[in-house]
Order: sequence, then C-alpha cells, then structure tokens
Amino acid sequence: MAPRSNAPVGQWLDKFLQDRPEAPEGLTHGMVMDGETKRPAIQLSADDHPDFVELMMLTDLQFGSKGFQESRFLKYRQWILDRPHCFVALGGDLVDAATKLSIANPYDNNWEPSEQVTRLVDLLKPLRGRIIGSVAGNHERRTAAGFGNAGALIATLLGVPYSRGVQLIDLYYGKHQPFKVSLWHGSGSARTKGAKAQMLHRFMQQADSDVYLCGHLHDVVLLFDWRQRRAGKESVALDKIAGVMSSSFQMYWNSYAEEYGLAPSDTMMARVQIEPDGKWAVELR
Repeated sequence: MAPRSNAPVGQWLDKFLQDRPEAPEGLTHGMVMDGETKRPAIQLSADDHPDFVELMMLTDLQFGSKGFQESRFLKYRQWILDRPHCFVALGGDLVDAATKLSIANPYDNNWEPSEQVTRLVDLLKPLRGRIIGSVAGNHERRTAAGFGNAGALIATLLGVPYSRGVQLIDLYYGKHQPFKVSLWHGSGSARTKGAKAQMLHRFMQQADSDVYLCGHLHDVVLLFDWRQRRAGKESVALDKIAGVMSSSFQMYWNSYAEEYGLAPSDTMMARVQIEPDGKWAVELR
C-alpha cells in the first residue's frame, strides 16, 4: 500500500492543502442543501476540447480493505491524468470503513476508518482537478454512528461537490446544453444479472438524465432505453438514455464475495464520451 504522508497528524492537513490541485474551471455548486450539492454543473469549451470530453466513473474502491487492488486503481488514475479531456464522478464506497457496529469484520481492514479517509484522499488528490461530482455509499455510512458519514469528510478534504444520495450533474458542452447525468451509488443485494438490471432500470426512470451511473453490486450492467419527447406540434422524438453499473476495485478471492458464493467480477468502470455535435456514447472500460 502507498504510505500516507510522513507529516505529523497536526501538520498533515497543511501539507495536503498546500499542493492540492485547483478544482476544475467552470465547476459550480447548485441546489445546495445542508451543505450538500445536489446539482453540480460545469461549463466546458469546445475550443479547449474540440473532439470530445469524457466522464469516467470511479466507484467501490473500498480502500482500506485488504482486498483493495491498488495497482489496478493507479493504472486507472494515470489513464485519466494522461487525458486532459477526462473528468471524474466518484460513486461511493470509496473506503471500506469496517467497524464493530457494521456487519463486516474490522480485521479485514488495514487501518481504522479515519486513517482510511486520510490515506484515500492522498491517493485521490492528483484527480481533484478532474472531479465534478461525488456521492456516498453504504460503506461511508458505516461510520455514521461514530463520527458521521465518511463520504462528507472525504469530499470536504478533496473540495469536491458532494451528496449523500443522488447528484444530477450538468455538463454544458457544444450542442449539449446541458448533457445530463444522474449519479447514485446504488442499493440492494441482488445476485442474479436480471435483478441487478432491474435495480439499474428503476434508477433510469427517475429524473430526465441522458446517462445514469451507479455501482454497489460489484458487477457490470449496460442498458439502453428510449424516452418520448414532444418535438413541435405534430411529431414525437425518441431520446436515447443509458444506464451503466460499474463494478469495483475489490479483489474477489479471499473476500466476502468468495465466502458467500457471489458471482466473481473484475474491475470495469463506466466511461461516457460526449461529442460537441450532440452525439454521445458509453462503454465499460
């Protein structure tokens, strides 16, 4: 595991903030409730990004778990940093945060939850200039009975828009005015592919987004659907929408997934490519 900064606890925050990248230019916080940003938005110039921009979801790291695949995450992080047109949405369960009050075994973790937070934000800090949204997952809620939701602390240290539940993200770019994204961690304990798809499809019935991103179930699902829209007085257009479930950075073997006989999965994260002419595409990378 990458070590945390050698700075003393009392000086760690000063050092962390000193070299933290600036937030993405043009990022705004809308519909703020109890300090949480429900509608972040970003203005992106087609002159600066003439071909396309990307939105990569990073979710279910479960950092702090002994099964966290750090080398896999570092490859994703470098891929994003090498692409100046690639932005990031954080999907929750970023830390494992097992406690005596949670159903998980704290001995499967490397550090206590508060130290997982500081080590994680050190790991995510290089991406701060790309992060345009973040939501909490059930693992962040494990600390709610102790020192509060760890997701809020992670977002506070990184200085990124945060919601404990859903975020509706708007990207203003080219003909997309805006391109609309719904971001949510996910819920439930579905085991079959069909049940997982049902959870995702229910999410796709909410809001008026183009793309719906979730995780939670450590599996991948990609669904397309169509939404009717009145176009003028005498025609109806069909608007494409997509739902994408990303998996996780958690190792399958010697994890609870293996212990409980859950379906094995590998790391695949949702990637949305948005083109200035109004076109867009999704994939699992």
